[in-house]
Amino acid sequence: MGSEANIEPVEELASEPTIINKLVTWGYKKYSGSREIDTIIIHSAYDALGDDPYSVEGVIKEFRTYQVSPHYLIDREGSIYQLVDDNNIAYHAGVSEMPDGRIGVNNFSIGIELIYHQSESPNEAQYQSLAKLVKYKAEAYNIPLANILGHEAVAPGRKTDPWNFDWGKFEKMIE
Repeated sequence: MGSEANIEPVEELASEPTIINKLVTWGYKKYSGSREIDTIIIHSAYDALGDDPYSVEGVIKEFRTYQVSPHYLIDREGSIYQLVDDNNIAYHAGVSEMPDGRIGVNNFSIGIELIYHQSESPNEAQYQSLAKLVKYKAEAYNIPLANILGHEAVAPGRKTDPWNFDWGKFEKMIE
């Protein structure tokens, strides 16, 4: 009986989101060993070259054209696709600098891309999937909230995404 008094409540761990494997063969550098990840960068994109701006295949084709890729891509329905293994260095942030002065953000970050047009905002399904993925990855890699940033924060003047993103709403979702 006495041992029951010492039981502490277990904090609920973030559950693993459903991720569709769609690994690409470009847009990243293989990393040998175990990469130290302490940052998540959120992006937005749409298929500017095809007929359907929300086409997953079209966005991936565009990434291939430019030899870039995020680790994850979230479509308008909230489906999460993994394009690059977490341990590999995805080319998603380009020339970039963290607020703490570190450069080469690709080397220590995970990139997550949301598909939507510049004139729009992410929809509810995308916010929900993004929050679930970010909570899961932040817990797995011990990433602080201060290191969950938009592309515009690490490439100011060069990038403006994620477009029309509600940071207040998102931060409440990942608390």
